[in-house]
Amino acid sequence: MYKFKFRLNEIRKFKCISQKRLAYLSEISQSHISELERGTQSPTLKTVENLAHALKTHPSDLLEVEDKKH
Repeated sequence: MYKFKFRLNEIRKFKCISQKRLAYLSEISQSHISELERGTQSPTLKTVENLAHALKTHPSDLLEVEDKKH
């Protein structure tokens, strides 16, 4: 989950979405999003899904799950 905080922040800023707007879109409090981006809280799977949906991305993009099929 260490990289989660960086990926969440990176994707959110890339899409020009404020924490407040992301909170509204994901139905997660702005304070919780701030905690996730600072790494003081770890997300649940449902939280990752809600954030991914709000950011119009796949949950694996937030988690940096690599496809090991080479």
